Amino acid sequence: MFIVIVGCGRTGSLLAGKLSRSGNEVVVIEQNPDSFALLPVDFSGFEIEGDAAESDVLIEGKIESADLLIVSTGNDQINYLVSQMARVNFDVPRIMVRTIDPSVEKMYEKEERFEIFSQISLLAENMINKIEREGMR
Repeated sequence: MFIVIVGCGRTGSLLAGKLSRSGNEVVVIEQNPDSFALLPVDFSGFEIEGDAAESDVLIEGKIESADLLIVSTGNDQINYLVSQMARVNFDVPRIMVRTIDPSVEKMYEKEERFEIFSQISLLAENMINKIEREGMR
């Protein structure tokens, strides 16, 4: 699978390492070149320094060939902009988006090919599930 990841912070770099180890072709796009240091030493993909909100940078990352785009910057507005560009301009078939503020999830409600991952919502859901399974010890 050909995967483009936008954002090489803790989340993006972890995903890039695991996905490249699994045999996927991975391109990571990051504006801050120092963030590439977070990639594991065995990362076998490609690094592109640039602003993913610019079409030229996405094109350099071969987004038009992507089977999956993962947008995981720490900025909800940038994540929304990049995900919309990928859908409208490049027809990426599957888009996963990290959100910081759970209220941002509403912006994606009518988008069929988007999968949204809110760190806060996922954490809360996991904690509630654990409480419900184990009760109040």
